[in-house]
Amino acid sequence: MNRRSLVLTVLAALALASGSTVATAAPGAGPTFLRTENLVDPLGIDVAKPLLSWLPGRDQAAYEIRATLDSGRDLWDSGKVRSADTANVAYGGPALQARDHVRWRVRTWDTAGRVSPWSAQSSWEMGLLSAADWSARWIENPSYSYTQPDGKETPLPVFGKAFPVRGPVKQARLYTTGLGMYAATLNGRAVGDAVLEPGQTTYSAEVDYRTYDLTRALRPGTNTLGLQTGSGTYQRVKTPGRYFFGGGLEQYTVYGEPKVIAQLEITYQDGRRDVVSSDGTWRTTLGPTTFSSWWSGEEYDARRENTVAGWPQASVVKLTQTTTPKDTTPLRANPRPPITVAETMRPTGIRKLADGSYILDFGANRSGWPSLSVTGRGGDTITMIPAEKLAADGTLDIASTGAKPGDQIAYRYTLSGRGLEKWHPQFTYSGFRYLQVSGLRSAPAKDTVTMDVIYAANPSASTFTSSNDVLNQIHAITERSIQSNMMSVLTDCPDREKGPYTGDNLHNIDALLTDYDMSAYQPQLVRNMATAQRRPGDEFPGLIANIAPEFHRVAPVKLQYPQGTIEFLDEVNWGGAIIRIPWQLYQTYGDSRTMATYYDNMVAWLDYEAANKAANNGDIPGLGDWSATDNTTPMQLAIIAGYYTAAHDMAAIAQVLGKGADHIKYTALAAQLASEFTTRFRHVDGNGVFYGSDSETSNAMALDAGLVAPADRSAVLDRLVASVRKAGNHITTGSVGLGALFRALEAGNRNDVLYDMVVNPTSPGYGYLIAGGHTTLSESLDGGGSQNHHFLGEVDAWFVRGVAGIQQAPGSVGYRNLTIAPAVVGDLTHASGSYKTPLGTVTSSWTKSAHGFRLEITVPPGATATVHLPGSPAAHVVSSGKHTFTTSI
Repeated sequence: MNRRSLVLTVLAALALASGSTVATAAPGAGPTFLRTENLVDPLGIDVAKPLLSWLPGRDQAAYEIRATLDSGRDLWDSGKVRSADTANVAYGGPALQARDHVRWRVRTWDTAGRVSPWSAQSSWEMGLLSAADWSARWIENPSYSYTQPDGKETPLPVFGKAFPVRGPVKQARLYTTGLGMYAATLNGRAVGDAVLEPGQTTYSAEVDYRTYDLTRALRPGTNTLGLQTGSGTYQRVKTPGRYFFGGGLEQYTVYGEPKVIAQLEITYQDGRRDVVSSDGTWRTTLGPTTFSSWWSGEEYDARRENTVAGWPQASVVKLTQTTTPKDTTPLRANPRPPITVAETMRPTGIRKLADGSYILDFGANRSGWPSLSVTGRGGDTITMIPAEKLAADGTLDIASTGAKPGDQIAYRYTLSGRGLEKWHPQFTYSGFRYLQVSGLRSAPAKDTVTMDVIYAANPSASTFTSSNDVLNQIHAITERSIQSNMMSVLTDCPDREKGPYTGDNLHNIDALLTDYDMSAYQPQLVRNMATAQRRPGDEFPGLIANIAPEFHRVAPVKLQYPQGTIEFLDEVNWGGAIIRIPWQLYQTYGDSRTMATYYDNMVAWLDYEAANKAANNGDIPGLGDWSATDNTTPMQLAIIAGYYTAAHDMAAIAQVLGKGADHIKYTALAAQLASEFTTRFRHVDGNGVFYGSDSETSNAMALDAGLVAPADRSAVLDRLVASVRKAGNHITTGSVGLGALFRALEAGNRNDVLYDMVVNPTSPGYGYLIAGGHTTLSESLDGGGSQNHHFLGEVDAWFVRGVAGIQQAPGSVGYRNLTIAPAVVGDLTHASGSYKTPLGTVTSSWTKSAHGFRLEITVPPGATATVHLPGSPAAHVVSSGKHTFTTSI
């Protein structure tokens, strides 16, 4: 008997023989986890036909949705719809009005015709849908100017309105936003959990607002609504002594003065209604936030705190076509999960320096702000300086943040002297592990200065653990880096730049969509690309610059780098995110709306790049394989491979959307680019076929993009493996080639090579970062640059997809068809992972021992999985339920 022959457990054998699942949902199980616009019970949305989703209790053959208004009036009954769809089902009832509160539920039928119970009710509420729904006006402080005549910064404005509550309240909604940033309070308390509002957008194209439920927060009698403001990305000014990102490449903009708009609608139990709208009757003063910068910190003087009484009146803002926002710029409900305080960390160590200041160590590099709790004399100032590293002598090393001793990132709080004082910044944040605190009159306790860790509240989508602690630590630092850059936009790093780089998003999209459910988050990032796209009449119409929103404009300056002449303004593997990310969202979540909404922007970008290519004699300017250790990869190889992939994805998008002529057009473009790629970069020597410079990136990008002929794939894979071995099992790609490297080796069943690269404790590599004590991913795998970059996080996708073996089958959409193929590599004896698909959670857990190999999986209702066991050529197809397999190995 073959010692590798498959031995299924009795339970699994019965399941395979009968064609049934090992365990099915109970016959009475109904749908769960209902969501609207991929959010749970969202308040204040403005989508005309919201998308509805649920998890089926069992395999689904049909569904019925019923929706009613809050009044109980029937709104929509879908009837029985024969469909297995459980996500992105569009509301199909009559047009919705502003403020409509809709309750909905769903039931399903299985393939045997059995109907489930109705789900529990879920709900959504519409926000304000048009300018006509807003009685509020934008207001500002008439005495504010960014700098005073003596050159000092002007304190930021605050706004307030006292108003009566005239009886028992049935419902109260606050609709509000502010520029650059706002923090809203009711009677001195924050109105909600969202911080760093509003979410970043192209402010001339849209300004996002939030809706807050204040029903239980209002009190009888006089109440006061307050709005503080910060500069955010709306005001970018170089200030002496403070850190400022940028140099000769960038052009900076101050879009306008701080301004707010707020509309509080109160409905009483007896049906009366009051509306408190921002207008010229509101009061304003220059408040206690004396300095605010998105990049260099925040300062607050508590002695300036006072009440609304006696403040001057605010001014109504006059918007025009030349202001930002314009008089036609819409206010739009923010579709993204808010940034919230995820956890509060106490320092793990406190050390006093010779100058009397203290170094606080929070144990790991994170993104957030210092939170102060202190008593002292009025006028005392506490200064807090963040850093990612320490110098050899134990003092702060702020170099990786971009700051210098004379150009600092700092937080300062001046005490009022009125008892215990608590403060944290409200309009910026930093990435830091260490904090130098000065100005204290006594040694800090562990709760004197804590760290509030903040990031966008995207739900976690996966888990991973293994028998190798190095892998577990790599997973932890990768996830921490994603969190640190997952704000209202995805940034490159939480200090130096804080840039919403489109390429950083695209290059790490596998890990981003593995670690977090971004179904409600990523579409807004695509929208930001679309609204930042250069329009007809602009310079370079159709261009999508490397950051979106384009808060600073980069001149098309060419610079000499090891890989050749680069240009920072434009890069195919950055701008192509406008196509490639929507295609990923469709494959992952079944989201076709994002592709359809921004289809014209995709066309405009492809037209721009075609003109760009023609104008540059076939060589598109760009960055090539940015941040690579091996700079031999031809720049145009990476650019044309990226251009081909975008054209190929565009052809697929056109086909899904039923645009037949465009499908033919972009298929032809992809074929043309494939031919060009082969002509320019395919080479043959005595050892066989290779691409470009025979670098890891050259061969990996050719394989991953599908640009290698089937007859050559084995040879090119061998060359790729040889290049890895020649580099000492090190990763030499940059951010562009990294994902291709993982996917190409995995597709070629060389997970053993990936494992050797990942655990390698020498530089450059992930294992090296762990060996060096890194708690987040650095900008480079040699540990250099920013200490909290996420764009090299592709490894996390491999942990779940490769090591745990949870994959979507080729051609599947929304994980309806799964492949479970764990990679039993290296010294691993165990690994387990899970992933939350649109149908539910799939799990995989395997153990290798002297007794053989054991795999336990769970397949969600509505999905099927093809299981591949190590050492066995057989494939086993199973449906929903729990399954166990064993084999000798």
